[in-house]
Amino acid sequence: MESEKPTSYVDALKILSAAEVKVIDLVERGYTSSEIAKELGNSPRTIQTHRNNICRKLGVKGRLGLIKWLWMVRNGENK
Repeated sequence: MESEKPTSYVDALKILSAAEVKVIDLVERGYTSSEIAKELGNSPRTIQTHRNNICRKLGVKGRLGLIKWLWMVRNGENK
């Protein structure tokens, strides 16, 4: 049984790791995986793994789903 997915940024912070929070903040600012990797001193593959984990935890699919989720929670348009 899967738990309910977070519908606010604050709720997301409770389930995301510190590294995932850094990645989601940079994704929100428009950084690519390569740019995030350079910024955080990781490989692009590590960043992709973090993004995949973020999407799974938030119940979204892919980069566009993540960006849409971020826009919705930042603008108060939850489901």
